[in-house]
Amino acid sequence: MSSPIVTVRGEAQLEGPPDLASFSFTVHRRGSSAEDVQAALAEASGQVRGVLSGFDTAIERSSSSGLHVAPDYGPRDGSRVRGYRGTFSTEVVVHDFSALSALVFALEPIPDTQGDGPWWSLRPDNPMFRRARLEAIGDARRRADDYAEAFGAAVNDLVEVSDLEGGFAGPRGRAMAAERFAMSSGPEQPIFEFEPALQTVSGQVTVRFSISAADLTRPPAP
Repeated sequence: MSSPIVTVRGEAQLEGPPDLASFSFTVHRRGSSAEDVQAALAEASGQVRGVLSGFDTAIERSSSSGLHVAPDYGPRDGSRVRGYRGTFSTEVVVHDFSALSALVFALEPIPDTQGDGPWWSLRPDNPMFRRARLEAIGDARRRADDYAEAFGAAVNDLVEVSDLEGGFAGPRGRAMAAERFAMSSGPEQPIFEFEPALQTVSGQVTVRFSISAADLTRPPAP
């Protein structure tokens, strides 16, 4: 007769500080022609690159995320073009959080610039992901021991570990925006106090164990 099988689900949830902070900087320009707007955006994007080059040691990576130029129609007659407007966006990922405030204020002098962020995140190789997997497996083993003991049995061997859809969903790092976005004035310049938000990593695993024959004459353990 084949050994009885117990199937359990293990779970774990961890919290820790983020590794990275992401910002989006968008430059807005208007002009009488599409060419004028494109030229103005090109000039502004060069200014942004110049600022970012001064923060090389703090920046993980940066990239251009979008260029958009479109006609600007009048409010009364939707078919009449009264000019053109455009935007150019740059995504910046920073690993040195102490440079966040200085970076934001270095970009402030560029006119008609919109900043969004920060969004906090973990690197894919953050140790919390592995810890979540291992703790979820440990939780599954403890549950299997509890169920086996309740039937007067013991865990014998591992049958299957599932990390597929519907089984082990894997640890997930949750990206979060800053919990607090404060501004204070000092003798030199105002300072944004960015408070990194804790990141949550969760892990789930489905495990099957074989157990020894149950002793149904024993009452369940309390």
